[in-house]
Amino acid sequence: MKRFKFQYKETIVTILTESEEFYKIAVNAILEARSEIESYILHNPDFFTSYEPIDCSGGEIINRMCRAGEIAGVGPMAAVAGTIASYAVERMIEAGAKLAVVDNGGDIVIHTDRELLIGIYPSNLAFKVQPVDYMAICTSSGKIGHSVSFGKADAATVISRDGSVADALATALGNTIGDFGKDELERTVSEFYKKYSKFAEGILVIKDDLIAMAGNLPPIVSAKSGEDLITKG
Repeated sequence: MKRFKFQYKETIVTILTESEEFYKIAVNAILEARSEIESYILHNPDFFTSYEPIDCSGGEIINRMCRAGEIAGVGPMAAVAGTIASYAVERMIEAGAKLAVVDNGGDIVIHTDRELLIGIYPSNLAFKVQPVDYMAICTSSGKIGHSVSFGKADAATVISRDGSVADALATALGNTIGDFGKDELERTVSEFYKKYSKFAEGILVIKDDLIAMAGNLPPIVSAKSGEDLITKG
């Protein structure tokens, strides 16, 4: 397994795969996706600024983001990182990669033939992910990172079979988290999962020293990640 880092403008990614060949495929896919998004924004500025779903249609990347925003009740840019990560992993799979993981600033899409530990930043916890054809683990934070969140969660994480939807739902989940105590946090997480269980396999929220979860999550274990393993701007 090889670890690569790549940065282009706002996109900062970590890529795990078997070879530089697959890494280059991922980079080309990321640049292709970004080009489509940037071109669309140039002619449709509301796509970039809206915090609510909007009517939009374009190429494959734009349509994925629009659909995810509609599902989650957020603007399409809430799905940008997960969408780009998904697109890169899909191209790597098509090229024959057995290990294809793209971490786009905490929005992670996974295709793996081996067990992996996926850290839940900023905690000392990790998901123990077994071999899987496709899994998205996307996280929003009201305290860390440059992405917009109107909530108070340290981490609001959604696991889904759709990277675009996982990213948008993580934003929506994070927005619902206020200065809650244990009971209110657990109730909010439970209600959110019931509402979106068609799209989310499981969700987890960390706020201060509180943790609430719902649905089906991979096993959670203690695993302290080094700062050099965390993809952030």
